[in-house]
Amino acid sequence: MALLKTLPRMFANLNWKDLAALQETARLVLLLPLGSTESHGPHGPLSTDITISTEVCLRAAAALFERGHEAWVLPPVAYAVTECAGAFPGSISISPEVETGLIADICGALVRKGMDRIAIFNSHFEPAHLKCIYDAIKRVEAETGVRALFTDVTRKRYAERLTEAFQKGETHADRYETSLVMAVDPGLVNEERRCKLPYLRINLVEKLFKEGLEEFREFGMPDAYCGDPASASAEEGEDIFERLVGFLVEDVESSFTPGPGLYAR
Repeated sequence: MALLKTLPRMFANLNWKDLAALQETARLVLLLPLGSTESHGPHGPLSTDITISTEVCLRAAAALFERGHEAWVLPPVAYAVTECAGAFPGSISISPEVETGLIADICGALVRKGMDRIAIFNSHFEPAHLKCIYDAIKRVEAETGVRALFTDVTRKRYAERLTEAFQKGETHADRYETSLVMAVDPGLVNEERRCKLPYLRINLVEKLFKEGLEEFREFGMPDAYCGDPASASAEEGEDIFERLVGFLVEDVESSFTPGPGLYAR
């Protein structure tokens, strides 16, 4: 089992024999990255949201492992309700019923296999998608008695500790998201286009909730971005990752303590 310490902490890289052995000796902490496949400006990849969530979970899993937690990253869920960007090529939206059921079924299946420490991290902030996450968590709790953790960075206690760009509500292919993607892989961002993009001062929260708009073009986002991606940098992305990973690690450590496996004798 010592070899596992040298492998990327991806749950799906385990074989069932090693997983069974792990469950005998430790309570696993499983991190579930959520995101979308949708247009993120003329410069950002369709994978922006899930790239961010997966990176946060991988970094958090490594940090938690160093703190004595047997933490692993579940296969990412890269499909979600994405109606705001639905008119743009590449955006793949699934129904709320399908999304809620998918998240609930994943978590429920894990709980029934004795893996009841699940922490969700999400980087797609469309309100209908967030509702699916909460509905799934409630469904699993009603069926199993287990409530998954959800580090929802749109909540005030997290948001007020993030950057100014995030707090402005300019969180779609903006400086915040673009910086994070650049920190993971700058090759995913079209630099020629990014550097030429004008600043679009658009608060998505106001557009969605105060004005009741539903689609990016209605928001005044003809290229599926807002904010100031031209000012993004990998250095700022690293700073944001440090904060996001800190949120997830704090939540896990406040809820789960390292301990023996469910089936340890």
